[in-house]
Amino acid sequence: MNLKRIKYFIDLVECRNFTETAKKNFVSQTTISQQIAALENKFNIQLIDRKQIPIEPTKAGWLFYAESVVLWKQYNHMKTSMENFQKYNTQLLSIEYAAITDIHSLLKFIPSFKENHPKIKLELNKVLLKDIAEYLQKGIYDVAVAFDSEFKGKEEILTHTLYSGRYYAAVSKQHPLFCFESISKDELYKYPLVMLNPMVIGDSYYLMIQHAMEDGYQPNILRTADDVETELFYIITENLIGFFPDNYDLADLKEEVRFIPIHDSHHTFKIEIGYLKNNSNPALYSFLQQIQNSF
Repeated sequence: MNLKRIKYFIDLVECRNFTETAKKNFVSQTTISQQIAALENKFNIQLIDRKQIPIEPTKAGWLFYAESVVLWKQYNHMKTSMENFQKYNTQLLSIEYAAITDIHSLLKFIPSFKENHPKIKLELNKVLLKDIAEYLQKGIYDVAVAFDSEFKGKEEILTHTLYSGRYYAAVSKQHPLFCFESISKDELYKYPLVMLNPMVIGDSYYLMIQHAMEDGYQPNILRTADDVETELFYIITENLIGFFPDNYDLADLKEEVRFIPIHDSHHTFKIEIGYLKNNSNPALYSFLQQIQNSF
């Protein structure tokens, strides 16, 4: 398989334009067209609908795109590992995370680890929460730091808890609940909610709904958002309630948004480190030992 073709296909799907894809890769538009056609001939299936403007992958094309992204990430992980070993005689430990709260939970272990293991290079990569477990299972990353919901039912993934906490209700200063020191489940579920899109946070979305059902309520999710910034925008501008982990730092929005504890709620979480039980990277075991010694 020509990996350049894989890269061209990924860029074409994301650029939606042959000309822009050619510019991005410093080749001619003819080259991109020929390489995509070669892929279609290889698999004997149409991957791109060229009649659409901007161009659109076919159903097969979307499937091929998802697999291509994984393959390209795996290739770059291997390439970086070998380059580091060859140039610096260092081992590489690749870490994936999805949110700033993951980093906060991890950072306290890093200084002592780097001091004890100067020959191990850490590489950090942000991915969508929904992709955390899949990328770990496919060997793209050595370690995942994420909410425990993403590792549930994955028998090949072992975990270690970094932090345990509760979800708080996030409300704007215009919301009727803003002045409350804490709220009951009855008070919480009177109001419409905003949550992150399940296409972004995966199983965590459905686990939040499950927790609400365990609280005895069907949540009224009025909006979904693709990122935390948009979620906070809707909380402030539309007076919706969001769920945020208790260790999230609001930074400059502390005057606009307040976190309120919820009485007797099932909305709890853990931030865990996940790793494949059959991962043979020696840097992983040094890393895990450092974390275990810190508890």
